[in-house]
Amino acid sequence: MLTKSHRICSIAIVELGLIASSSIVKNPVSIVIILAATAVGASLPDIDEYNSTVSRKSIINFSLFLKHRGITHSLLGWLIFSGGLYYLMSLLLPVNVNFKEIPDCWSSLWLGLVIGYLLHLIEDSFSQKGVQWFAPFSGKKKHHVISYRAGGFFEKMLAFIALVSVIVMTCYWIWVSLPSI
Repeated sequence: MLTKSHRICSIAIVELGLIASSSIVKNPVSIVIILAATAVGASLPDIDEYNSTVSRKSIINFSLFLKHRGITHSLLGWLIFSGGLYYLMSLLLPVNVNFKEIPDCWSSLWLGLVIGYLLHLIEDSFSQKGVQWFAPFSGKKKHHVISYRAGGFFEKMLAFIALVSVIVMTCYWIWVSLPSI
């Protein structure tokens, strides 16, 4: 998937989950942070691709020593990212994630980045190239019956549906948040 498709599809999935759990009106600032961080997190695994958006904006060009869809596109990469980010962020302020309630703004930032990264992996696992979930321990890629070609018609259609869904869900969120007159 292209970066913009990863971002919009991931935001749509997270926003749907927040609406379904009725969490959307409890802490609007944290919700916006979760959604924005999800968009950023959804582009991070592609830091190992030479010409990706995130690679071009990075200080270090990770594509020089990481294979695309290698460790950054695996559960181990996600765990290293999640745990490392949790540790670094906790050095500044505690990260407290309680799945029974919407976290504070700092914890929402961590949660959005981690969810966005994981959703990127899930979305890429449906691409024709697949994902090596257990890299570097296993070189097998998991392929699904339904797959898409990056930049192809199906991806564009999926991104369009996700965009329309985000617009509709955001309008719903605003409508529900308005005080009753």
